Amino acid sequence: MPIVTTAAITGLLTTLATKGLEKAFETSGEKISEGALAWLKSLFYKNNEPKSSLKTLQDNPENMEAISNATAIINNSIEDNPEFIKYLEEAIHKFSKVENSITNSKNVITGNVNTGGGNFINGDGNQIS
Repeated sequence: MPIVTTAAITGLLTTLATKGLEKAFETSGEKISEGALAWLKSLFYKNNEPKSSLKTLQDNPENMEAISNATAIINNSIEDNPEFIKYLEEAIHKFSKVENSITNSKNVITGNVNTGGGNFINGDGNQIS
């Protein structure tokens, strides 16, 4: 069984707070299972509205007390039913596959630029002066 770190849970909670449950996993290419989604919803949502613990985290995603409270909610749920650890591991695994990407932009340089000793110009209409 893989170890679930506090950093992984913190990353997941911060993403849930800033993006919301549905959007947190949408760019991963893989969908989270219905069971994991239902479990997370039961912890942090009531009638499709965020519970107070998530609202506090949404107001300030860097608030360590709010992160600790949300982590405690997750831990208590897993303590009550150890089978929920698989949902947490799945959510963290799917969340870790979410990649940031740049879209609809030009003049984006990724990686090293080796000019071979020549001049390098980035952008439209830029000239060497």
